[in-house]
Amino acid sequence: SKRYTTADSDTLYGTILNELNEAKDGSSIFVDPYGNIRYRGATPNNYVTFNDETWRIIGIIDGKVKLIRDESIGNLAWNSVATDGGIIGDWSQADLMKLLNPGYGNGKNGDSVTGSLYWNSKNGKCYSYNGQNNETTDCDFTGSNGNPKGLSEEAKSMIEKSTWYLGAYDWTNMVQTVTLSDIYRLMDAERGTEVHKTPETPTKDYDNDAVPRTTIWKGYVGLMYLSDYAQATKSDNCNTALGSWNNTNGCINNNWIYKSNYNQWTLSARSDANYIWYVENNGRAWGSKGNTIETYPVINLKSSVKITNLDSANGSKTEKYTLE
Repeated sequence: SKRYTTADSDTLYGTILNELNEAKDGSSIFVDPYGNIRYRGATPNNYVTFNDETWRIIGIIDGKVKLIRDESIGNLAWNSVATDGGIIGDWSQADLMKLLNPGYGNGKNGDSVTGSLYWNSKNGKCYSYNGQNNETTDCDFTGSNGNPKGLSEEAKSMIEKSTWYLGAYDWTNMVQTVTLSDIYRLMDAERGTEVHKTPETPTKDYDNDAVPRTTIWKGYVGLMYLSDYAQATKSDNCNTALGSWNNTNGCINNNWIYKSNYNQWTLSARSDANYIWYVENNGRAWGSKGNTIETYPVINLKSSVKITNLDSANGSKTEKYTLE
């Protein structure tokens, strides 16, 4: 018997379920430890045209089709930095979250940095700091003069407001030990209650910032988790911890999310330091508190979103699904 029953065949949700039902062992589509459906390997057919751009399907996660933009919208700061060098590793308070989502005007402390630029397809100032200096840069999401564009009204109408998990994890016990075979530990942590905690012997003022953090955020636009990245790998030879992945140990050569030329932000924070996890261009997971890094928005679609070219498309790079 089939594990999943199909939804409306002309929806993207239903098409993914059909593909899973037809998949054979070793396929580029599989079910993760939480029962989510994911694409993996170097070249899965998971391309869609969304917002008149190329996006790719991470899978059906928590019952929603999850997409990631195929190209970065810019080399951006995840959050501004305090004068002592600290960063609040909490997505619900992050400047990048405010850039991507609706409802935010002027930035913190009444400065000139404006929020919601990407959501509203506008231009203005956003953080692009260098070390501890909260430098700003001109951000243009109007799509003019070769700049990336923000979300169209049609695209926004397809996005489901969703729950995003902000559980944190550390370097020693998690990222430097978890492999593909026990990636569920990373997923458990992301959905857990751990956040950054003050060390017993803080070495920096910002290690003891006493800022409250949350483990749940509800919104429209986020970023990938480290577990999303890890599970995009299809390899029988990858038995190395995520913090040590590189192009020689079989972990990244068959991973469609990996970008050899770019670092990529994730949504997840470290619990043992005020850092944010990101994927380095060498493939490993690493932490940052003072960098600008390439930003690839992630959204969840409403289950009613349909494919308009189902008869002629197959989800490949040359025959992408078009959504409405």
